[in-house]
Amino acid sequence: MNICFYDNREITPDENGNVSIDRVYCLEFHDFKDVTWQHLGEVYRSLPQYIVKDNACPMWYGEEEGSAVYLYASVEPSGLQIVGDLSAEQWEMWERMFHRQLSRYDFPSFEC
Repeated sequence: MNICFYDNREITPDENGNVSIDRVYCLEFHDFKDVTWQHLGEVYRSLPQYIVKDNACPMWYGEEEGSAVYLYASVEPSGLQIVGDLSAEQWEMWERMFHRQLSRYDFPSFEC
């Protein structure tokens, strides 16, 4: 399953090979059921460097305020927003795994 996405800013490596991510996956959260939310949680937990924190956005690698390298997901009206700063290599690996894990389930989505 391919889920449409768009970038709020171009993902281009800087001189050190790092990228800033601001991507939105067009998931239709209004159509999610309890089991769909559970599946999304399974996707989150299966990704590299997942950080477990109660009452926090799903995050990987580090926290935005306390780490030079971080990634987090936020449920927004526009879809699932993924924001962070990583090395281009970390982002490419994480994104490949994210797409692979998303394809395991039938998530409601829309064209963006």
